[in-house]
Amino acid sequence: MQGETGKSSSETQRESPDDTTVSAESGVSANGAPGSESPQPAPAAAPTSAPGTTVQSVSPASSDKRSLTDSRLWIILGVLLLFFLLLPLLAAASANITQRGALADVQQETVSLIQKVSPSVVQVQSKSAVRGAIGSGEIFTSSGYIVTNSHVVHGFQDYSVLLADNRTIPAILVADVVEEDLAVLKITADNLKPLAIGDSSKVQVGDFALALGSPLGLAQSATTGIISALNRSGTEITSQGPVTLRGMLQTSAPINPGNSGGALVNAQGELIGIPTLAAVDPSSGAAANGIGFAITSNHAQEVLQRFER
Repeated sequence: MQGETGKSSSETQRESPDDTTVSAESGVSANGAPGSESPQPAPAAAPTSAPGTTVQSVSPASSDKRSLTDSRLWIILGVLLLFFLLLPLLAAASANITQRGALADVQQETVSLIQKVSPSVVQVQSKSAVRGAIGSGEIFTSSGYIVTNSHVVHGFQDYSVLLADNRTIPAILVADVVEEDLAVLKITADNLKPLAIGDSSKVQVGDFALALGSPLGLAQSATTGIISALNRSGTEITSQGPVTLRGMLQTSAPINPGNSGGALVNAQGELIGIPTLAAVDPSSGAAANGIGFAITSNHAQEVLQRFER
């Protein structure tokens, strides 16, 4: 009833049949009757889907985020692919650096070895009234005993030794064993450095070998190679006829005239042989490259002990 409400029409609210609250203002019909002002536009209805169909809207922010994630994934895949493509190159570069370092180490070790052995290797100068010869030798003892080949000193009368420090010292012939092509000289000088003597019975094929001497008169020359074979035999012509030397070491270190009587040493700088012969190519009569023979250090030591006094 109107008498019971006590409210003006402008403040009246009523509920619609569907429980939606509708506000009515003064002069406005709730049902949009003629003569009323135009009603306010109703809010847009939410999109509907067909029965049984689920519709999900995607906001622009979510789409951008997924695109960014995809881009990062492709970048990561690209970096990984590039890494695997460059991996062989990186490995090769690393191997080259390692190899250069190893070669540098070997080179320095060889230099150090030559510097260690050279002071113990001498040039032997033999003279007579009409001719002369140059060979090599090594200092066996600090008292001045020097071992060389017989064919370096045989048939001569005057001898001298050129040391590594350029001193020339007169020498006397202590022993000349033609049948074994070994000889012993004796000098008197200070600051002599004897060469360490190795055990030639322990030498193996493939061992490093360094030859020092005066090939063609070029003092303090060094050549390198390996031990190519053991127990080789060779024959040479002497004043007493053909002499066959047995039990020699074969080496690939170049051996030339003047190397005779010099030093063949191992990687520790120990004497293992005395270069004596170079192989001859039977087809040409010339020396065969890379095939030289050395009397073992053990045998040379035995000869020295016979005459040392």
